[in-house]
Amino acid sequence: MTAKPEVTSVGDAMQFVWPEHGIEVELDRFHAGHEEITCDIYVRSRNEPNPGLVHFGRLNLMTARTRAELAKLLTERDNSVCWVDILLQLCTLAVQRYRNGDPAVDLRTVDPYAQTRWLLYPYIERGGPTILYAEGGVGKSVLALWMGLQVALGPRDAQGRIQPSSNVLYLDWETSPEVHAERMNGLCAGMNIDLDARPPITYRRMGAGLPSAAATVRRDIDKLRAGLVIVDSLAFAGEGAPEESGTAVQLFQCIRSFPVPSLCIHHKRKGMGLKNENQRDRLFGSVYYLNSARLVWEADANASDDSDEHNIALVNVKANNGRLLKRHALAVNFTNQDDRIKRIEVKPIDMLEAGFDEKVSMRDRIVHELSRGALSAQTLADSLGMEERNVSKALSVLKRSGVVDNVERGQWCLPAKETV
Repeated sequence: MTAKPEVTSVGDAMQFVWPEHGIEVELDRFHAGHEEITCDIYVRSRNEPNPGLVHFGRLNLMTARTRAELAKLLTERDNSVCWVDILLQLCTLAVQRYRNGDPAVDLRTVDPYAQTRWLLYPYIERGGPTILYAEGGVGKSVLALWMGLQVALGPRDAQGRIQPSSNVLYLDWETSPEVHAERMNGLCAGMNIDLDARPPITYRRMGAGLPSAAATVRRDIDKLRAGLVIVDSLAFAGEGAPEESGTAVQLFQCIRSFPVPSLCIHHKRKGMGLKNENQRDRLFGSVYYLNSARLVWEADANASDDSDEHNIALVNVKANNGRLLKRHALAVNFTNQDDRIKRIEVKPIDMLEAGFDEKVSMRDRIVHELSRGALSAQTLADSLGMEERNVSKALSVLKRSGVVDNVERGQWCLPAKETV
């Protein structure tokens, strides 16, 4: 009886090695149909007279006739081993591993604090996809690459602790490696990172939709030991119209099969803003894009045509694990030379100073105005462009919470401990 092979997995692929026979077999791209399980098979031999790849094809693991035909073909190439026994072992073990999947676990034995929730705070959680969406030209891809570089350098969690660095896999359906290399070099310059010290970002130019390429991506993740996958963008990664629920569901089934978090770039419905805070259909396409993500960030830019600075507001519109995260803004400064990007610097900026008044809560706007000194309700209303009665109601609520205080002659101010 042939000894059992050594079995390892790389992504979805299974690799079987019989050292004593000099035989290696790899199975990949499994598909389960009606009473059959098929896969690609690569057979390699180290034996003379035909060392190397001796067979490649499609194999039905459930059919004895298919095994017999393959055994006959392989014997003609290499008759030093008993291919009937090897293929029987191969198919039996492969079917068992394919069907069993991950073992069941008792949740009482699972430590939820074994690792931090955040891969990159506050943008990317572990264990699920994040969506970053905006209208065209806002700078989604630059921001995603900036986040990826932080993961590759060693991201910080919610407590500011530096986490281990890891490779990042960038899947792109929209541009080219040259475009992203130029952006990466500019971002590294903005972080004061020398070219020879750049962290690893592995780029793959995609053709087929992600459902068709998922097995290859999972193999890349395993080989690269990647800690993050960036999908640019969801509209092109799907295999169907974005408006159809089936497209989104199939796409996120693939994304959730990745063993690492993903950052997915998506587009925004044209002309859809944040004036209605209860609006839930800002993402382009099926509602399942929003429903399938763990975190969703909306980006909006505020830049003039003659400026190299882009101010980008980031608004968290969905968070599965707790309250929505704080709105904030980033200033993205480009330095160009001869129509080429030389430097991209990303830094935090105050949302009000960046001109994103409509995205700042009334509470924060009032606190910002009062940080300069005491004001009347009427003066506040004029500064905020609001009706005095609405501002007065907000001030009363904030006073009960201890955020503001009123002084003589109808003036309002921040409590002494909060005065800026």
